[in-house]
Amino acid sequence: MTGKDTPRRVRTAAALTWVMAPTGLLLVLAGLLELRWWSTPSASRLVALLASLKAEYGAAPPALLRGGREGAVELVVLGVVCAACATLAPLVARGRRWARTCVLAVGTGTFVLGLMGIGADSWALQDREGYYHTLAQSTAGAHIPTIKALFYADWYPWLEDIAQGAQVLASLAVIVALAVAAMWHTDYFVAKRATEAAPTAWDDALARIREQNSRERLGARQPE
Repeated sequence: MTGKDTPRRVRTAAALTWVMAPTGLLLVLAGLLELRWWSTPSASRLVALLASLKAEYGAAPPALLRGGREGAVELVVLGVVCAACATLAPLVARGRRWARTCVLAVGTGTFVLGLMGIGADSWALQDREGYYHTLAQSTAGAHIPTIKALFYADWYPWLEDIAQGAQVLASLAVIVALAVAAMWHTDYFVAKRATEAAPTAWDDALARIREQNSRERLGARQPE
């Protein structure tokens, strides 16, 4: 099956499926960097300090990265799934029905999970600046410099937001493109497409044997 034989909408869907690879790798990078921060002594000291201030002053701690190590692991797993899904792009271009179904299922699942992650971050009860303001209004304002020194770099949340947003957009684009391709080119997607490779020497030999046997049978049937 050549590229000219592949419908344009199918080629577009396959190309968008490939896009899930870089977005997945970006998620993996964000998750690994967050896991690295959670393993540092600064993270442990910060969590202990925030818990102490909550118990002493009643100040609710700010939202941290994805809610802990579990959230970072979720980013890594989601990124790996997206990157693995991208490897089905060549099979989608060749019209494999099962590959199209798998990409649609994975794309829908990752889209929903990505939206849930973004929604959870948006509904965080208190951000970092709001937490500093709460402490400044109480007698715990002296702890603000220590907390700032222990917090992760400011670009961590930005990287996470960019990775999540790119993954959600890529998944949505794949879902729409595959749905359009499936509707316009229903007959193109089959369970298993016949191979169009050139015949081998073994195939040629078998063909000659079948042809010779056919001639012998035809000769035997002719009257003398």
